[in-house]
Amino acid sequence: MSSLPTVAVVDIGSTTIRYGQGTRRGPKSVQSEPTQASALPSQLVAIVERITESAMGPIRHIAVSTTGLVDAERGVICEFDTADGETIHEIPIGPTLEESFGVPVSLENDCTTAALGEATFGAGSDFETVAHVTFGTGIGAGVVVDERPFRGEHGYAAEVGLIPVVADGELSSTGVRGAWEAYCSGRGIPAFARHLLSATDHPSKLRGQESITAQNVFAAAETSDEFAQACLDRVARYNAAGLGAVVNTYDPGIITLGGSVALKNAEWMLDGIRERVDEYTVAEPPTIQLTSLGSDTELYGAAAAFFGSQEQADPIDQFGTSSPPSSSR
Repeated sequence: MSSLPTVAVVDIGSTTIRYGQGTRRGPKSVQSEPTQASALPSQLVAIVERITESAMGPIRHIAVSTTGLVDAERGVICEFDTADGETIHEIPIGPTLEESFGVPVSLENDCTTAALGEATFGAGSDFETVAHVTFGTGIGAGVVVDERPFRGEHGYAAEVGLIPVVADGELSSTGVRGAWEAYCSGRGIPAFARHLLSATDHPSKLRGQESITAQNVFAAAETSDEFAQACLDRVARYNAAGLGAVVNTYDPGIITLGGSVALKNAEWMLDGIRERVDEYTVAEPPTIQLTSLGSDTELYGAAAAFFGSQEQADPIDQFGTSSPPSSSR
């Protein structure tokens, strides 16, 4: 009796890498360590070696999820933003791992893998079209249609963080004026608060702080700081408008939310969206809820990229070559 294939699943974030073994039920034996952005290929080789040592059988596939701009066909991270604000270009993840271990490697953007995880293992398993929106340092999304990621012509189909939600806004992201993530992401919320502070003389506990984080704004609002509350009320409306655009564009059966901003401020996030989103949609909004997969959503997606829903098929036949078919961001 042959043992089930062992799949190494890895999720690369700007600050943390999470990894473990992938199974048909999702990831197991998950561990984490700080990201070494300047030595990422060699760090991943060491990680997969540790997974191999603890696995019950040989590694048959390596599935990697990562933040940044990804060329999945070449297995290369084209642009990787570090925790220090630097951008590293052309990181050869796929070729390095293939050379080291001699097995197929799939590389995918983390928002896309999160959507795959939801569609296969999470709340999206009963829907044909699933959207997952991540509120982290920026805002990203993945869309899965009939169990396949929807990418668009150039791989930018789900760059929802760049949807303009403030047409005449003074803040921007990646050159897009009024972009959703410029106001509502982990980086955008404090930027928006600073912008409003500079434009008004309203009293606030935030005024005069040397640096402001998103959690500073939420903490101030919880102490009845009227300025912080008004700022977050506008952020909530912009979130509703952004998700309305996702609904009108992709017509998903369900939208799941993840990322630190959403998971740490769940009640505020969901209440603000549900109270307003129908003002921005042409049809009845779908179910909008937090991910049930927690911080391992991307690892579930990495496992899904290998096992998917074709459990009766030979997984090796599904990955007869080392390169997925297209690029994604």
